[in-house]
Amino acid sequence: TLRIIIFLRTVTMQRVHDRKFNRPAFTLLELIVVLVIIATMVTVVLPYATRSNEAMEIRQESLNLAESVMYAIETASDTQRPTRITIDSRNNCYFLEIASGISNSDFKPIEGIANAAHYFGSGIRIIDITGFTTDASVYHLIFEPANPWPNASVSFSSGNQIKTVIIRGKRVEIEDSTI
Repeated sequence: TLRIIIFLRTVTMQRVHDRKFNRPAFTLLELIVVLVIIATMVTVVLPYATRSNEAMEIRQESLNLAESVMYAIETASDTQRPTRITIDSRNNCYFLEIASGISNSDFKPIEGIANAAHYFGSGIRIIDITGFTTDASVYHLIFEPANPWPNASVSFSSGNQIKTVIIRGKRVEIEDSTI
């Protein structure tokens, strides 16, 4: 009986040893192949992800500008005072202003707006501004309640995307195009 117990113990120990060292595992070669495949996929997808990010950024900037123009139009209608949007192409930003009340030619920032100036993203370039009055690199579009609403447009680009915010009276539209 002692021999049987020793034999069973030996067989059991051998099974434990076999299970410990004969587990399925990855070889170094398999691991390297998987890493090369992942690196290749990242290399292929990265340019598309970058373009997608640029497209989202320019889309958001065009929506922000269109919303600001609509806000300027509504403010001019509500207050019955001239309101303008000013684009500073040198600093790549725009802001909203309202006639100060002393004179319709003196403007001050609209109160209650969190950030007086809105800066375009670093990859956004202003490429065309039409219908605005200009003073060097600063462009103004004035919404006067007593006069017809202006027609104007602002085009900017990022990568191969171009967005144009078109102002036609009280309507604001965004037009897409690519280079």
